[in-house]
Amino acid sequence: MAEAATDLRPAPEVAPEKSPADAPKTPAPVVVPPPPEEVEPSGGSYIMVRDRYTIYCDRHIPSLDMPSALAYEVEDKKQGGVPLYALICKPEIPSRISVMHVFKGLEIPSVLHLVDWGVAEWPPADRKSVILIYHRPMGGRVMESLAASFKRIPDHQFARAVIKPLADGLADLSQKGISHRSIRPDNLYYLDEARTKIVLGDCVTSVPGIDQPVVVESIESGMAIPSGRGTGTHADDMYALGASLLILALGRNPLHGIDDTEIIRRKIQMGSYAALVGSDRVPVSLIECLRGMLVDDPDQRWQATNIDLWLNGKRMTPIQPKVNQAQRSIRFADQDFHSIRPLSYCMFQHWDKAMSIIKDGVLETWIRRGFENSDLADGIAAAIKSTGALSGQQAADTEDIIIARVLMLMDPKAPVRSRNFGITLGGFGRALAVAIMGKQKLQPYTEFIHRDLWRHWMSAQAGTKIDKQKFEDMFRDLKSYLKDTNAGGGPERCLYELNEWQHCISPLVESQYIMEVKGILPALDSTAKSINTKMWPVDRHVAAFLLARYAKGTISQIDSMNDSRPDRATIGMLSVLAIVQWRLGPEALHGLASWVGGLMGPVISSYENRNKRKELEKEIPRLVRKGNLAVLFNYLGSPEERQKDAEGFSWAKAEYAAAEKEVYDFEHGAVNRLEYAIKIGQQAGAV
Repeated sequence: MAEAATDLRPAPEVAPEKSPADAPKTPAPVVVPPPPEEVEPSGGSYIMVRDRYTIYCDRHIPSLDMPSALAYEVEDKKQGGVPLYALICKPEIPSRISVMHVFKGLEIPSVLHLVDWGVAEWPPADRKSVILIYHRPMGGRVMESLAASFKRIPDHQFARAVIKPLADGLADLSQKGISHRSIRPDNLYYLDEARTKIVLGDCVTSVPGIDQPVVVESIESGMAIPSGRGTGTHADDMYALGASLLILALGRNPLHGIDDTEIIRRKIQMGSYAALVGSDRVPVSLIECLRGMLVDDPDQRWQATNIDLWLNGKRMTPIQPKVNQAQRSIRFADQDFHSIRPLSYCMFQHWDKAMSIIKDGVLETWIRRGFENSDLADGIAAAIKSTGALSGQQAADTEDIIIARVLMLMDPKAPVRSRNFGITLGGFGRALAVAIMGKQKLQPYTEFIHRDLWRHWMSAQAGTKIDKQKFEDMFRDLKSYLKDTNAGGGPERCLYELNEWQHCISPLVESQYIMEVKGILPALDSTAKSINTKMWPVDRHVAAFLLARYAKGTISQIDSMNDSRPDRATIGMLSVLAIVQWRLGPEALHGLASWVGGLMGPVISSYENRNKRKELEKEIPRLVRKGNLAVLFNYLGSPEERQKDAEGFSWAKAEYAAAEKEVYDFEHGAVNRLEYAIKIGQQAGAV
């Protein structure tokens, strides 16, 4: 799909001698419109995309870089006057491939236009990478960084020139089922050199929310690890837009230099709007709108329709939900708390101290008496009791589960939190991908699955619409994959099952960025030229990738590959590759066939007949030259040949045993020597 549809290749070494762009531009009196103007690539290293776009590898544009992609100059040889630039995605962070499919060629007002994208060889990295081609915003970034300050946009222009078009752009994205999740002041651009039109920047070069500073993320999203924030919703985008607009209205980031934990604490304690504004002065004309976009309850947060009403003069004073306060405080971590959510966040930050107010009933009593909330108090008591009754748990594990469950009950809107790990259910798959690709510790992810933290979180979501069956099925499967230690199981299988467009990150093919099964064998064929051919071409990642993408065609073959007997495992590995080639092509794989042919030693050795082994050693090179793994498998894995070899070996063993018995009997006097001599003589005479 992405790769099949993308014709990205290195450009020829020599550029055309003359460009039509150099020709006179005097209009000719023709009826048919002239072909699009072509632009000759100037000197330097470059690649061509679809025989149209020239990407210059040595013309980096740092001012347009993204956290997970580098920007380079582009020329369009068909429409030379259209300003473009390319983003080359960093391979260690997953891109939003599914959104690219929707975005390509789609022009949404106030959103930077994605002209094209694909996978191509990128010479500076000596590998294939995801490459995106965008319209170039000629006015640059609205704000260079969140640490910078800049000239404020005049108040009288702000509402209609900035707020409305950007909110409308988000509404258009929402209608197409897309959340942006990369809205921040330094990802807003002036589309024109006159700086009259602002657009939202790229949102597909990395995992949703991963590059977002906490200052522009909602309270709940800010609590999660950046890679685990999830796709989010339109309400999350509106919050990020509101926070970004507030920063633009002030001309600076009012919370610059304050750490993330303190920012979240202030937002919880004061409400997001008050925490962001602090003592700064927001233009009076914008206060109502910005308050509405920063309401902490996503159900009450303003959308584009609310902004339209506000622009048309309708007053809609946003009301921040009132926080219940207990008359008596509870003391924890040297602080006094009168409300539940701030305490919950503090317990998360001081995890090892949290049990001190849970195990002795202090927390339960405070909630029951201070808030008259028997349901919550009873829920906490039940969570403690049921977790403590679990068998086979270490004491530390039990305490961690109890704290995690209590925090879920105290703040159900927050992500699942366990020690320094916070994650949303929807963000789990991409976070796991980032962890595996970054070679991070996977213990938090495996514990998340094995401890059923996801299930406890769903149980705490009273009155919230959640597709519980979807997550039940998903995590049940993940648990079974983790229990499977064979090739095709483990965290590798979880990775590919959870991420539809995750490229195969086996060291054998990772640099070729293979996202579809049909690309695996050609990639391995290419790898055969430079790999240590004593290695198997089907490692844990290749096996997991095939099972996740093509289980119907490979499951029995991979089961055979995991056999403990070397000959069975080797023929199983061959069968995996053979079935994929037979069903998906290509017709010939000479490099891979040669590689696999050299690994057939255990299969050859498994034949008992010496002559058969010699025959195999002679025949395999001839079959390898055909490049057809199915032919090789049919020859080596022939049941008839196996049966014939087994029967011949059984006959030989029986004959040998009979001969051995005769010798034994003769040597031990069990046979009359005279009679034996006569018998042998008769046999010799009959010949």
